[in-house]
Amino acid sequence: MRTSRKNLYEINIWPGFVDVLGTLLIVTIFTVLISTVTQIYFNDQLEIKRGEISSLDIQITNLANQLNLLNIEKKKIEKKFAKLTLQYKDLDQQKNNLSEDLSKSKYNLKIKDKELNQIIDERSNLLGKIQKQNENLSNLSELKKKNDLEIFELNRNVEKLNKRLEELSKLLVSAEEQDKKNKVKIENLGKKLNQALAGKLQELSEYQSIFFKKIKKALGDRKDIKVQGDRFIFPSEIFFESGSDIIQVEGVKKLSEIAKSLKEISEKIPSKIDWVLRIDGHTDKVPIYNEKFNSNWHLSSSRAINIVKLLVENGISPNRLVAAGFGEHSPLINEENEDAYRKNRRIEIKLTGR
Repeated sequence: MRTSRKNLYEINIWPGFVDVLGTLLIVTIFTVLISTVTQIYFNDQLEIKRGEISSLDIQITNLANQLNLLNIEKKKIEKKFAKLTLQYKDLDQQKNNLSEDLSKSKYNLKIKDKELNQIIDERSNLLGKIQKQNENLSNLSELKKKNDLEIFELNRNVEKLNKRLEELSKLLVSAEEQDKKNKVKIENLGKKLNQALAGKLQELSEYQSIFFKKIKKALGDRKDIKVQGDRFIFPSEIFFESGSDIIQVEGVKKLSEIAKSLKEISEKIPSKIDWVLRIDGHTDKVPIYNEKFNSNWHLSSSRAINIVKLLVENGISPNRLVAAGFGEHSPLINEENEDAYRKNRRIEIKLTGR
């Protein structure tokens, strides 16, 4: 009886075990199949992506080559642009220089035209007077007083015209040779003329003293501004920065005070005194060369001219102003050290005769 039960149990377990194994086998086969299909699918997709990546690599390589070409072209363009920029700066500087030269030329041309007209008028007057003198020479005794005055005027005009009226001077000498008595009178008139000029210089020196007092009062007690002889000496640093001809704010203020004092003095100076305010620019001996100035002479002249322009803007008549540049050629101290250089960099202002 026990043997029958044992067989029964063995018969019941084995089919179930077989079913489980079959099921596991089917699941395993299905899993392998799914894995195989998935592997095949992903391999296909991987090949496609590899192809796309290769294509992208080719495109990236082409783009890199194009970028290199563009960079090379960019550098060429940048070099051309830099060259054009330099050319533009040079042309702009040349334009500024030409404009400045043109302005100076126009201003000088106006002065020369005015002087030429004055010379022509004076020459015509002198020729007329000399011709009249020659015609009336026989009646000199009757016209003594009148001729004396005319000869005095002639000598004064000859002194003013100098070499530009050499022909008139020769005519005057000829007239002097014809009449020895007139020669003696002319010599006397020359002495009187020198005395008159000395008197005018004395008158001008009086106004120079007044001008000095007013300028000292306007500038205050500054140790760096000196008075030497008949002129004021200003350190250039008061008016300009190193290597520049642009007047600084403090310099504009000082020059405005000088212009104000000069205007007050000029109203008191008699019209017969031919005075001018002279502006002299000086530099040290250290060479300068920048985009605007190629020499110390150029810099000192430009500084003096800019000061004159500012004085004109403040109401000073242009025909009463003189601008001169000396560069490094008129030093106060002939030494080579920083203190000497500092003292030689200066602006001198002087009230004098023409």
